[in-house]
This record gives sequence, structure tokens and C-alpha cells, in this order.
Amino acid sequence: MTFRAAVRMIVLGMGGTAVILFGWIGLVYAVNTYTSVIMTAEAALNLIIVALLAVVGLPVIHAANYRWFWDVHSNQVSGAISFGRQIPEFGSEPTAPAPRVNKTAGQRLLYVSLYAVGILSLIAAYAPIDHQAWLAGLLARFSAGRESFSSLARLVVIYLPMIVSLAIIAPFVEWDRRRLEDGVVDPEEALRLQAKRQWLFAFATAFVMTGFIAFVAGNMILGFL
Repeated sequence: MTFRAAVRMIVLGMGGTAVILFGWIGLVYAVNTYTSVIMTAEAALNLIIVALLAVVGLPVIHAANYRWFWDVHSNQVSGAISFGRQIPEFGSEPTAPAPRVNKTAGQRLLYVSLYAVGILSLIAAYAPIDHQAWLAGLLARFSAGRESFSSLARLVVIYLPMIVSLAIIAPFVEWDRRRLEDGVVDPEEALRLQAKRQWLFAFATAFVMTGFIAFVAGNMILGFL
């Protein structure tokens, strides 16, 4: 990491912390002063963090995953990484940006729809502090200890959303796979379809990662605030 990149990360971190802190205080004051709703500090902080994760974090994580997925795919096609060999860990090596490809109107509509559903579902599931408390209580009720709690949390927060996400994108991925295997598309169309497949897989992964971070943040707020 270069010095300039380190400074940029520090500045962004301080700026993000300031936004969250002042937004937290302002939200609690405004809601409790100007409305009849009683909002606790825990509820306000969780709402702000989950909203930021859904609106900002999801696109950032998705972009990073998309770049990584495309780099791995390109290396496999070129022979730099043989199929069946263990893939390097995420972020362990520099990656080239994914290619810019033309998108069809249907493809753009699909991307917008997935983002709308993803953002709204993350906010609906994790933004209310009561939802976080209910989920934590449910996991604790069926857990025998810390290890079983972690295992059950992975099942509910990671594996189950991943299965649902893959089920949603599966028809689009399978349709594109068949078109690519038929060999009737030109190179430009083949590149678009490959990029679309990697985009969809990257989005499903980013959605699950963002949800997991939101879950962890909510549990930390409930446990320590």
C-alpha cells in the first residue's frame, strides 16, 4: 500500500466516522424532539449503519467482488490458473479492472431490479433494531453455546441468503451458459455474457457479505451499547 493510499483510507475513515457520529446524534434528537416516536440510541445507530451498508457498502463490495471474479475467470481462461487448482484468496494479489462492455436494455433493467431488491431487503431485515434483537434471540434459543451460535448464525445469515440469491440468478446464468456453449454468439456478445455472469455471481456474494456485516454490527450494538 502506498503512502497516498494509506492517507486516503485514513481520511475516508475519519470522514465516515464523523458522518455516522453526527448523523447518529442528529437522528436521535430530531426523532425524539419533533415526532411522537421514541427512538433509542441503539436503534438510531443500527439504522444509520445498516442504511450506509445497503446504499454505499453493497455497491463497493460488489465492485470489488466483480473485479476479483473477472480476474480469476480471465486467469483460468488464459491458463494462468488451471481449472481445479485452488483459487488465490480474495484481495491477495493485484487485479485488472473488468472490461467495459455494452449492456442491453434488459440487462440494465435486471441490474437495477437486483439492486433495488437487495438494498430494500437489507434495510428491511437489519435496519430495525427489533429485528436484530429477534434474530439474535432466535439463534441463542437454539444454540448450546458460543460455537453452536456461530455455526447457526452462519447457516441463517450466510448460507441461507446465498442459496436464495443463487436461486434468483440461476435462470439468467443458465441461459447465458447455454448460449455460450452453443457457440453461436460472436466474440463481443460472448464477452458481454461472460461479464454478465461474473457480475451476477459477484452481486450475490456482495449481498451476502453486506448482510453478514450488518448482522455483526447489530449484534455489537445490542451487546455493547
